[in-house]
Amino acid sequence: MDFLINLFELKDAKNFFNLIVFILVINIILIFISYYYDKLSKEKYDKRFKAYETSLKDLVEEFRSFEVMLVEQKKTMDEYKYNFQRIEQEISRLADSHSSEQNVTLAINLAKKGLDAESISKQTGLPIEEVNPIIKYHGG
Repeated sequence: MDFLINLFELKDAKNFFNLIVFILVINIILIFISYYYDKLSKEKYDKRFKAYETSLKDLVEEFRSFEVMLVEQKKTMDEYKYNFQRIEQEISRLADSHSSEQNVTLAINLAKKGLDAESISKQTGLPIEEVNPIIKYHGG
């Protein structure tokens, strides 16, 4: 304790030199402590950064797998759309042929009753070019 008391009494150059050395030693110790804690915090933040980086890479991979899955689903949906359109066309064609068949049957019945080509065409909606052969074949 006497050393510290004598250290702060600047009676001679030796005490002044001891005070400077003491302050220098304290500064060096504080600098090393500061570097040590800085190193610890850098290591801690580096570990966190690497963990975030790994998580980000995992998320990117998940998004890529979702993208591939969505592209495959889009292809499947396009195939369903194409099939649906083809089925709609087929239904429309069948409906047209069915109504056309009904019109042809009606035209045959009207031709058997003896109606002329114009009245049969008006009632059935068939063109006269189709009605004339029906009258020739089925007409009364």
